[in-house]
Amino acid sequence: MIIFLYGEDTYRSSQKLEKIKNKFQKEVDSSGMNLTVLDGAGLKFEEFNQQVKASPFLARKRMVIIKNLISDNKSKNIQKEIVELLNHESKQPDQNNIIIFWEATNHSKSRTKNALWDRLIKEKFAEEFKPLSTGQLNAWIDKEIKKRQAQIEKTAITKLAAMVGNDLWQLTSEIEKLVNYCQTKQITPTEIEKLVKAKYDDDIFKLIDSLGNKNKKQALKLISDQINSGANEIYLLSMLIRQFKILLLIKDLQNNNQSLTKDQIAKELKIHPFVAQKALSQAQNFTLNQLKNIYQLLLNIDLQIKTSSTKPKLLFDLFIAQI
Repeated sequence: MIIFLYGEDTYRSSQKLEKIKNKFQKEVDSSGMNLTVLDGAGLKFEEFNQQVKASPFLARKRMVIIKNLISDNKSKNIQKEIVELLNHESKQPDQNNIIIFWEATNHSKSRTKNALWDRLIKEKFAEEFKPLSTGQLNAWIDKEIKKRQAQIEKTAITKLAAMVGNDLWQLTSEIEKLVNYCQTKQITPTEIEKLVKAKYDDDIFKLIDSLGNKNKKQALKLISDQINSGANEIYLLSMLIRQFKILLLIKDLQNNNQSLTKDQIAKELKIHPFVAQKALSQAQNFTLNQLKNIYQLLLNIDLQIKTSSTKPKLLFDLFIAQI
């Protein structure tokens, strides 16, 4: 049996993987001797082949989990060899083995073809975990709160979703914090404002507004304030990249339909209406070419942070000077 779990929502795909693994350990092999987890990044075909063809030991089945092989492994040969193994009956893994491929991404969005990906998504037990829509996210929050035998106001659910967005890892952490703080008391927007760290930080919106208004002095101050307050430079950059990508996509959508509402844009881009409303307003301050240029500059900063010794603060300052 081959199972393929993939998608941008790594929280739910991880939960599904954990559920399958726990069931296997409970019903098939409590000893753990027939469960193997392989790191796809450095995996060699010889090891993969050995593990998937090994027979179960004192149990009726074996489970082999391979994580991020497609996204992290630099070898092209291993993927070709695995496809060949899966496609030929004489070379196939032991039929008693359960092989799970887990990927923290969605390669179908990439322009690069991948034979292993194309092979795995055809499997009967292939499942994609897409980011939750606004309605699904609100329902998920409500369910998680109730699971912890706590209560939350509907307006608080909306506020929590708006502040954190689709990051279920952070949402889980924030929910635990809120439940522990409120205990038997119902969670309201007041507690969320007091305790929750916003994913869509107001300072990020202010920074983008200052860039749109060509107020470089204010932009430099906001960047400096963020870094001096202890903000992680990579997090700050990721937030800027994300927001300018949204502005770029909105501008592109508006080229085809000027009358799009914030709710339509939120649905199209799978973002919260709160974020869509802010972004719609900000997009008016930029032309499409300006947004393309800014987005490319930010990607260049990302590359330089990862490959050079230049301090991120200097890169941000140079970025603002170039706009």
